[in-house]
Amino acid sequence: MTDTADSTATDNTTWQIRRMTPEDYDDAYALWSRTPGMHLHSLNNTYGGIVRLLDANPNTCLVAVDAQGTLIATALGATDGRKGYLYHIAVDEHWRGRSIGSTLVHRIEDAFQAVGIVKVGILVVADNEDGKRFWKHQGWKTRPDVVYFDHDL
Repeated sequence: MTDTADSTATDNTTWQIRRMTPEDYDDAYALWSRTPGMHLHSLNNTYGGIVRLLDANPNTCLVAVDAQGTLIATALGATDGRKGYLYHIAVDEHWRGRSIGSTLVHRIEDAFQAVGIVKVGILVVADNEDGKRFWKHQGWKTRPDVVYFDHDL
């Protein structure tokens, strides 16, 4: 993926997808903070934590910006070498319904496939009904065969 993707116009507004950089952190965190269902306390979402994610996954951590360069959406992809994972898929409320989120996800999926990743997962908070509807609409399925555990270090 190049640093800047082609521009996309929807509803007479232009937006562009590009790689996320550390300089995007403050705007991204502000977007995440105002997006219901993000649960920012569940991962290391500090500046340092996100920069480590960006450094390890430069081709799969993306943002969308409007014509003025304002950050309007994020999608972070990471891999352990066998499976891809998505984090912080968020689109500013004003920009929803224009295929920005699904376009970001598809770009990340393409980047994963290019390096041999064929399975991608995402964790959605149980009470995030909008998020669950989005993922179901994208063709994703829940896994009834697993229960997720985590442990704070």
